[in-house]
Amino acid sequence: MSKKIILRKPIEKDGQSIGEIELNFDDLKGNDLVHAERQARMRGDISPDPLFSSEGLAVIAARVSGQIPEDILGLLAPDFLQVTNTVKNFLYDWASPMRTQSETSEKQS
Repeated sequence: MSKKIILRKPIEKDGQSIGEIELNFDDLKGNDLVHAERQARMRGDISPDPLFSSEGLAVIAARVSGQIPEDILGLLAPDFLQVTNTVKNFLYDWASPMRTQSETSEKQS
């Protein structure tokens, strides 16, 4: 799954203007999520679930977009929220089928 986000304000990186960020979730693995939690903690995140904190979501967004966390954190607030909410929604949707499957299994027992 891939999602392209058009930025309200392009970011400047290495002399180039970047006007969109593509979030490609196809190759995201469990190791990436564990790494994102660890990196969020190392960056000072003290939330109960760093994976779903703004810092953790920015780290995951950086991973799936080919950017660095500082690029994501430096986005204009509306762009940052759109990017991190897209990541959050993907993670919730990703886990949802597992929850539904176990709920269905319990009802059949």
